[in-house]
Amino acid sequence: MGHYSAGSPKRRPLWVHAVSVGEVQAAWPLVREARRAGWVDPVFFTTITRTGRQMAESLVGSEADQMAFYPWDAPWIARRAIERVFPAAFVTVETEIWPNFVMELARENIPAFIVNGRFSERSFRKAMKFRDFWRDVMSVFSLIMVRGEEDASRLLELGLDPARVVVDGDCKVDALLMRREMTDKKALRGSINATGAPVLIAGSTHRGEDIIVLEAFREVRADFPGVKMVIAPRHPERADEVASMAKTFGAVSRLSRPDAPWDILVVDEVGRLFGLYGVSVSAFVGGSLVPRGGQNILEPAAWGVPVRHGPHMEDFGPHAEALALVGAAAVVGSASELAMMWKQDLSEGSDKGISGKSYVESLGGAAALSWDRISGILKVGE
Repeated sequence: MGHYSAGSPKRRPLWVHAVSVGEVQAAWPLVREARRAGWVDPVFFTTITRTGRQMAESLVGSEADQMAFYPWDAPWIARRAIERVFPAAFVTVETEIWPNFVMELARENIPAFIVNGRFSERSFRKAMKFRDFWRDVMSVFSLIMVRGEEDASRLLELGLDPARVVVDGDCKVDALLMRREMTDKKALRGSINATGAPVLIAGSTHRGEDIIVLEAFREVRADFPGVKMVIAPRHPERADEVASMAKTFGAVSRLSRPDAPWDILVVDEVGRLFGLYGVSVSAFVGGSLVPRGGQNILEPAAWGVPVRHGPHMEDFGPHAEALALVGAAAVVGSASELAMMWKQDLSEGSDKGISGKSYVESLGGAAALSWDRISGILKVGE
């Protein structure tokens, strides 16, 4: 858990909790909006995973006054942590809800909020088995700000007060747009020894997908011998496995030590994928050829990069449909279909994904809206 600095009655911190990498990306723009809007008291930022902590240090950085790991959800531990930190309010991101901790916040009359709330059909079905319990736990939150109407409707069916559930959009979109502005694509190309070469990318691949994208790449190289491919396994600890597999398809290097020349670059570091999407001609998004619900299709789209993905994009279904409608995304079901799409993208230029970029930009603003709601309840500045 680590050391928790004591809060004071005059400068009570805002406690922001984000379990891992994805949640940290959603929390970052909220913290920045809080600072921009005049929150001058400390920000206490917790994660659960070490990769989440690394991402928080990279993105949130000095905008948080202290970072620590989240306490165990035992009543006496939660009580001790809350008494030690003495927060003015607690904000948790997405679906990270620990009942004992939440109830201790209620006993101390500390306002609690959910930002970027995401409630999948699977989570909803589980909660409905213990409907009264979860309704009581979630009723502790002063306000639950969710990504979309489906998330809101599930909470209302659970029995929550409609006045406490609002749709604000996805804070991760704000994070993508912020990270895009911070990325120097020319420098990034140089750092990976890819200056001047067209780059394809397969992002967040799961086991069973790596061989498919590698076979597609081999087909593409037959017509475009100068093309390179970046492959980023969803879990970086699989980098050795993927690199070993890739050796029969070309010269392989690692992002952590990019040797030149290479044909295939395996990403073995956390938090690097988004920038790499920006230097690519076309992107495949993983978790979609195998039944994993898909990974974040908005990341390459934010760069104006055309997106190709498998049929399993349930977790990002509305976005996948919207991007397909504007011609910025397409479904593939095999190595040959992916190769065909990649060849078209290499032949037809870089404008195919521009409509996707506009779509992503239209989704921004959730973090500012959510912080405005929170600060109004807390009466920040009054």
